[in-house]
Amino acid sequence: MKIGFIGTGTMGQPMLANLVKKGFDVLAFDVVPAALDAAVRLGAARAGSVGEAAANCELVVTMLPSSANVEAVYLGSGGIAENAAGGRLCVDMSTIDPGTSQRVAARLNERGIRFLDAPVSGGVGGATAGTLAIMVGGDARDLEEARPALAAMGSNIIHVGAVGAGEVAKLCNNLVAGSALIAVAEAFRIGEAFGVDLQVLTSVIAKSSGATWVMEHMHPVPGIVDGAASSRQYAPGFMTDLMAKDLALAVNAARERRVPVVVAPAAQQLYRLASSHGLGREDFSSVYKFLKPSNDDAPV
Repeated sequence: MKIGFIGTGTMGQPMLANLVKKGFDVLAFDVVPAALDAAVRLGAARAGSVGEAAANCELVVTMLPSSANVEAVYLGSGGIAENAAGGRLCVDMSTIDPGTSQRVAARLNERGIRFLDAPVSGGVGGATAGTLAIMVGGDARDLEEARPALAAMGSNIIHVGAVGAGEVAKLCNNLVAGSALIAVAEAFRIGEAFGVDLQVLTSVIAKSSGATWVMEHMHPVPGIVDGAASSRQYAPGFMTDLMAKDLALAVNAARERRVPVVVAPAAQQLYRLASSHGLGREDFSSVYKFLKPSNDDAPV
C-alpha cells in the first residue's frame, strides 16, 4: 500500500517512520521544509505539494496541528478534495474539533472520497514505539481497509462510532488526563510544603483511592518515576500548549451540546497560564513547576 502522509512534525515523523519500517511506501509532504527533509531521511519519498501526495497514493494520512489546518489541507485550493481520486480513503489523525471532522467528511463524500477521523493518544513516546492508542470514527469497513497501516503506528485501535466520534473520545480522554495531572501536582505541592517525603506520599497514594495512571507513569515530581518527563527536564511527551489546546476543544464541544463543565475550563486556564510563563513547549506535567508556593513574605 502506498501512503500519502501529510504533516511530518513532532508526532508525524515517528508515525511515518514506523510505516516505513513495516514496509509501506510513503510519499510525504509538509509545509515546513526541515520537517519534510527529516521525513525523507527516514525513508519517505518527497511530494511537492498536498495535491501530489493525495493524487499518487492508495491511502491518505494527515497529522496536522489544528482544525483550521485540517480544513485547509482537505478543502482548500490544491487540497485533498481537489486531487484525490474518487473512492480514495483518507485518515485524519489530528486532534481537532469533532464538528470539523464531520464537515470535512461531508464535503469529501460529495466527491466520492471516504474519511475516517483517528486521533491518537500516547505522545511522542508512543508514536516512536508504535504503541499509540488510535480512536477511530467512521465506517467500520473503511477502518478494516486502513487497519494494516494503523497497526503499524498503534497497538490499540478502537472503533468508537461514526465520523467525529474518535475526536470526541480523544477530547474526553485528555480532559481526564489533563485535569488529573493538575490534581496530582497540587497534592504533591501540598505534601512538599508540609515536609512530607514525596516518595512515601507516592507510595501512600498508589495504594489508596487516589491512585491514577498519570501519577504512575507521568509523575510531575522529578526523580520519582524514571521514565516520566519530569525526570528528563520535562522534555515532551505531550506539550503544555497541546494540552491547553485539547482542553479548549473539550470545553467548546461541551458548550456546543449545552453540557455544563467546571473542571475542564479551570484546567484549561491553568495550562494557558503555565504556557504564558514559558512552559508551553515543555511537557504538560511541567505545570508542577508553575504551582510552586509563593514566598513567605507574600500577602497570600
